[in-house]
Amino acid sequence: MSSLVTGCALHRWVPQQPEKAAGACLASSVTAVSSAASSTGAACLVASSASAVASIEIESSDYQFSQKDIDAMILNAFNEARGESPAGIRAVLAVTMARVESACYPDSVHEVVYQRKQFSWTWQQGTARTLTAAKAREPHSYLKVKSVVTEYIASGAKPSQAMLYHTRDVNPGWAKAASIARLKTMGSHIFYVNKRC
Repeated sequence: MSSLVTGCALHRWVPQQPEKAAGACLASSVTAVSSAASSTGAACLVASSASAVASIEIESSDYQFSQKDIDAMILNAFNEARGESPAGIRAVLAVTMARVESACYPDSVHEVVYQRKQFSWTWQQGTARTLTAAKAREPHSYLKVKSVVTEYIASGAKPSQAMLYHTRDVNPGWAKAASIARLKTMGSHIFYVNKRC
């Protein structure tokens, strides 16, 4: 899944103090949710009815999600973790954000997801490489993943300590490196810390 990168320092994620929202905010899409969350310090919960949308306070990183980033998050989570619980999907999303915050990886979600030879689905045949393909392949899984991504972004998109993971059925060489420490197992994934990042 991921190649070992050495000699890097982690940018620490520091939560910002949320500001009070000036009333309920309306969101009909993930873009509106992320924009509202980053500009007001509050997040909107997406509901099927606009009147049912509520406002909540959150701790949020400074990262501004573009629609391209959101689509990449959904596709990556769909291909990497659609069979996991919501907590397992969030763990994969948190690795993506940990990479965005790290000097070892690119600075945007889209660039992290599509960095060469990092996530196998981006180059292997038979994977859903567009949102349309993901939705057509497994509509229920697509909606579940999209919902988890929406909630994750709305709640501040906090990164994890882990920057690497793989499924239990593989045994990559990078996992044996001295700078790699196993952090946790969640669902079918094993998560690692890279001490050099």
